[in-house]
Amino acid sequence: MNISDKVKKIKLLQSFLDEQLNALQDQCPHDNVEKKYGSNTGNYDPSADCYWIDFYCPDCEYRWREDQ
Repeated sequence: MNISDKVKKIKLLQSFLDEQLNALQDQCPHDNVEKKYGSNTGNYDPSADCYWIDFYCPDCEYRWREDQ
């Protein structure tokens, strides 16, 4: 098996495992979620200020951000 065939096989396996992980993360209730509040304030134009929360679930290792 040459290198390009090995790369294709690995990428196919990665894709399969990513799908499995995504399905598991979709099922996770994220009961132990950690929150980190963030902001970008002090801009010249106060209407450009923004706030968000970064979430992390240590159980399934899913991360997401929600604007506030």
